[in-house]
Amino acid sequence: MIRWLLAVALGLLAAWLAYGRAGGVSRGRLSLQEWLLATLRAAAVTVVAALLLGAPRGAARPRAPLVAIDASASWRRAVGDESTFVKAWRAQLADSVLRAVDSDAPIVLVGDSLRDENADRATQLIPTDGASRVRPAVDRAASLGRSLVLVSDGEVDDADALADAPPGSRLVQLTRAPRIDVGVADLVLPSSATAGDTLAAAVTLAAGAVATPDGSLVVRLDDADVARVPVPALAPFASTRITVPAIVPRGDRTMLVQVRLDVAGDAEPRNDTLTVAVDVGDRPSAVFVSTAPDIDVREVLSVLRGALDVPTRAYFRVAPNVWRVEGSLQPVNEAEVKARAAAAGLLIIHGDTAWRPTASRSVSAARAFWVPAPPTEIARAGDLTRTPEWYAAGAPPSPLMAALAALPFDSLPPVTLAGPARGADTVLAMQLGKRGVAQPAIATTEAGGTRTAVISGSGYAGWSLRAGRSREAFTALWGAIFDWLSAGRGDLRAARPVSGVVRAGEPVRWRRGGTDSIVTVRLTRRGSPASAGDSLALRFGARFEVVSTVLPPGVYDVTAEGGASVLVVNASSEWVPRTPVAAAGPLARGTAGADAPRLADAGWPFVLALLLLCAEWMARRVAGQR
Repeated sequence: MIRWLLAVALGLLAAWLAYGRAGGVSRGRLSLQEWLLATLRAAAVTVVAALLLGAPRGAARPRAPLVAIDASASWRRAVGDESTFVKAWRAQLADSVLRAVDSDAPIVLVGDSLRDENADRATQLIPTDGASRVRPAVDRAASLGRSLVLVSDGEVDDADALADAPPGSRLVQLTRAPRIDVGVADLVLPSSATAGDTLAAAVTLAAGAVATPDGSLVVRLDDADVARVPVPALAPFASTRITVPAIVPRGDRTMLVQVRLDVAGDAEPRNDTLTVAVDVGDRPSAVFVSTAPDIDVREVLSVLRGALDVPTRAYFRVAPNVWRVEGSLQPVNEAEVKARAAAAGLLIIHGDTAWRPTASRSVSAARAFWVPAPPTEIARAGDLTRTPEWYAAGAPPSPLMAALAALPFDSLPPVTLAGPARGADTVLAMQLGKRGVAQPAIATTEAGGTRTAVISGSGYAGWSLRAGRSREAFTALWGAIFDWLSAGRGDLRAARPVSGVVRAGEPVRWRRGGTDSIVTVRLTRRGSPASAGDSLALRFGARFEVVSTVLPPGVYDVTAEGGASVLVVNASSEWVPRTPVAAAGPLARGTAGADAPRLADAGWPFVLALLLLCAEWMARRVAGQR
């Protein structure tokens, strides 16, 4: 309306300047002929000004909303006859959604990607996406100034995006009959295991919208069922965690660990199994050898097992030629300790660093040498002795600097150094009595793909025993050391999949094992011809982990320089029941944006303005004016 008022004001001003000020002011009034000319001038200028100002041609109408249809596979979970459900789902989509919006409303599909669609193809849709991401649709609607009509089952991966929906947005939830469904949501296992050890599989189960009866869970190692445990009944949308122990058979290989769920009346078999690949060897992944065990060893071992999540064996020399296994304190001969230390992927030697395992040419292991401080002399009567106290001064630039930069160095208890640690990069520097030149207490070296850490001193357990920020600093320091060492603990493969559950629709994470920044791996899906394999070029650069494109479900044999590995891609997480995070109804208050047709979009205003200007010109000629 404001544009039309401005246009009319400009038209009246132009008419007054042309005829009122020059002609009628001196006589006090305008003649009928001058009134006609002024009216023609005002009308012509008003129309031209309205065109230039973009004045509307009619009443504003709300913009048609952006219709986003969730095309994820979760629609088809636990529906019985799938073909019948898909037909009913399409009918609901056409009758309840597409008929209720304007024919010019844009339509998009969301799920694992955003793509445009039309109404005809939307009514023939089969939802198959492996994700339920709605953020792209919310951003598209906001950029267009339209409200959003989201058609979803309420199971959204990025529910926080709905809080940013434009005004007037709403969620439409199509109905489906609930059925009994319980699925395997997660499986936690170590990335590697030692033959003969007990493997603890932590399984998370999730139920759907209907309470489930009792069932059982089976653990399968390769081709053999090794354990079966009962599964309790679950309430609607409840979850539970079950830990199942299993003994790892002998033999160097990549073992497939599968958990299978058996529940009476379960309507969805695609979420009842989950499989993970575990590297099995006759050598332990980490071995801790101490010739002078103390409280530092006990505290550091707890961090080692927590940081690596791999089997760790520790051996203590409690007297000359007397060795014990940590934990059970069973006797063990030194030859066996040396053999296991030689085969370890990560070896930590504490105490006498001149002690060496049996020579081995087949393993390129990561190693840590820890030299404790010598015992303090006992003071005699009348003598004053003082233990030298070294305080953490800072974390110089090193591969571990990012993890140690925030440590509270000014409040950590002192330790006793055994001398400066020698290495290419200083990880932690200390000062004697908080004065003087800082000396390296921990240093690292990396050469030829083999990583080595050198630790000096005793008393680090004092950080852990003080609790609070000091204990957090202890965990951060040793966790960073072991994380850095574990990335190069003797795995000769140039690249391998990162351990853990991999699902269809999710990118695959890869970890570099060698020094090459670009690694080519070949994937062959089991059950397919060898010629059907595909190659991937993994560009690591300076990183140790990268992600590659998503893969369809299946078991893949991975071949890379230095050795082979196995990648298991499980069914999409869309098949796993979960609690809906969005309910049908408004997503955002307010009204949708509106559009009014512009005057300039029609042709007749230009013709009208031309006719008015021509009429005024002819009337002026008849009146004898120029």
